[in-house]
Amino acid sequence: MVRKIAIGFGVLIVLLIGVAFVLPSTIHVERSAVIKASPEEVFSVINDLTRFNEWSAWAEMDPNMKYTLDGAPTGVGAKMSWSSDKMGSGSQVIIESEPFKRIKTKLDFGSSGPAFATFTLDAVEGGTRIVWSLDSEIGMNPVERFVGLMMDSWVGKDYERGLEKLKLLVESASDAATREALADPGTGALPPDVYTPVAADPSKGPEVVTLEARSVVKTRGSAPAADDAALSGALGGAFQKILTFAEANALEVGGAAPTAVTISHENGIWTFEAAMPLVAKPVSVTTEAEGVEIGESYAGKAVKVTHKGPYSTLKSSYERLHAFTKENKLKEKGLAWEEYVGDPAETGDDALLTNVYLAIE
Repeated sequence: MVRKIAIGFGVLIVLLIGVAFVLPSTIHVERSAVIKASPEEVFSVINDLTRFNEWSAWAEMDPNMKYTLDGAPTGVGAKMSWSSDKMGSGSQVIIESEPFKRIKTKLDFGSSGPAFATFTLDAVEGGTRIVWSLDSEIGMNPVERFVGLMMDSWVGKDYERGLEKLKLLVESASDAATREALADPGTGALPPDVYTPVAADPSKGPEVVTLEARSVVKTRGSAPAADDAALSGALGGAFQKILTFAEANALEVGGAAPTAVTISHENGIWTFEAAMPLVAKPVSVTTEAEGVEIGESYAGKAVKVTHKGPYSTLKSSYERLHAFTKENKLKEKGLAWEEYVGDPAETGDDALLTNVYLAIE
């Protein structure tokens, strides 16, 4: 009997080892969320390891965990180490940091090979979509391969909690910044020399274009969507704030037309992020002031159409773009914006030209 049990146990071990070798040799965990804030606002928090514990799920699991920081607190080379009786010891270091788009960290848990956590940021309508992923090589160890099957559920719930906390943290700060910016939207007519001639032809149908990222200065504003005078005033005030900020910081604006990215349409109010391009990328990051900051414009494919008429009638052009993407089976990314070709101070509403864009995959 003992011999049979031993043989059976041996066969089971062999089977388990055999099964282990056909299991994945890598671990991949991924979770995502949409945060009602700009990629710049989300990036600034993740890229700063001194703020990691403000949103980390693990920090609340062991309040007595000890941390040390090495190097600069932000960007490539920033390193955080931890030691905990409950969570063990380890470290993470930022090895890639692409402003407003991507951050990658190398994780060292001491007892096994390194793992890599990556954050990717994409602007979408309503904010920023963040994808947080974990990747690691398991190797040939059969035990680790079986453990790897559980990693998605184990780590996934911590990622979900971390994204919940990050969303709350960033959105609270973003809402405060928006309220501050909208409290002083600027007044007066549209400033001179804002408009730069760009390709615009209202006789052409929607077309697919590829855009490159540009450095921009931006701020937020809002106005009743059906009131042309209020829309022009809000845009003009936002652009005036941007020009004032640019002049104060010796930034040269120009090279392309000003734009406004849609943040939301709620209760008849259009909330937007106005932006003006910079001739050259700033050598150093300029501190945000009065709701104005430096960022980057969208890069990638988009569908474009030129609208002719008042701002309050732009809905018809958006409908044309949505119909075009549907007909051509193009996947929209949930990001829309306008490029102002004409100046309402010099052109009648019926003759205004505005390029309208929808980002696509």
